[in-house]
Amino acid sequence: MRSPGPSLPRIVAQVRSLVDRSALGVLIGLSVLLLVLGKADMKLASFLVERFSDAAVTVLRPLGEPIAAVRQGVDRVGELLAVHEENERLREENQRLLAWQAEAGRLAVQNRALRQMLQIPIPERSSAWTTARVVADSAGVFVRTVLIDAGAERGLTVGMPALAPHGLAGRVIDVGCCSARVLLITDFNSRVPVVIERSGDQALLVGDNSPEPGLRFLPLNPDFKVGDRVLTSGRGGLMPPGLMVGRIAAIDAGGKVAVQPQVDWSRLDHLSLLRFEAVPPPPVETGLAGR
Repeated sequence: MRSPGPSLPRIVAQVRSLVDRSALGVLIGLSVLLLVLGKADMKLASFLVERFSDAAVTVLRPLGEPIAAVRQGVDRVGELLAVHEENERLREENQRLLAWQAEAGRLAVQNRALRQMLQIPIPERSSAWTTARVVADSAGVFVRTVLIDAGAERGLTVGMPALAPHGLAGRVIDVGCCSARVLLITDFNSRVPVVIERSGDQALLVGDNSPEPGLRFLPLNPDFKVGDRVLTSGRGGLMPPGLMVGRIAAIDAGGKVAVQPQVDWSRLDHLSLLRFEAVPPPPVETGLAGR
């Protein structure tokens, strides 16, 4: 006998239909709620980030002081180690300079004796010099010059040799009241008469805007080799003889000779300007000039 009430399958079907009809409304409500919460969440997140940043600054500021102190301590230790290494290098360099001083003294005595024997007059030697700081570097593709903070008020004149701690760097080409411009030996326009110390071969050091200038106008049968020292020869009277220029770095099969200057171009901070009076050109005779 069937019961008068609805059957269980019909009740389940009605419930499922009710759920299906209400699902769309629930989803729409959830979407609207999510949009509202999204807008509110952005403002809330921005508010929380600002407050967190303020709190983080308050907390990290005192914590950063010991970190900064430790960093400064590490930097100070590094500086002390660098100073120690620099002192060791300076001690070694001082020993080498003392050895060179003794050798220079011996050669000076020998040179004086030979000059007296050959009755060659001893030239007056002027050791006057001044030091200037490099304030600008005009090194580029087509020019190799530097600007120094000394000029005519300190006695600088055009043509004065500019020396780095280990060798010749260039010569003064332009002098102002309190500044001057130095043409480096690597510049394309630089020409320096040089001599190879060991062999005595004369040549002309010609810059080519590369770190290693070359030698031109070499003798027919040169007797130098890689590693020989290159010094100024004093030919032409533009520079004093005996200034250290560099060492022969390479000799290719075609006879091209490259010279490695004794100047650390990356640390060219100061230059010593040697007060050297160039030999004046001979006077032009009036009779020859009028022809």
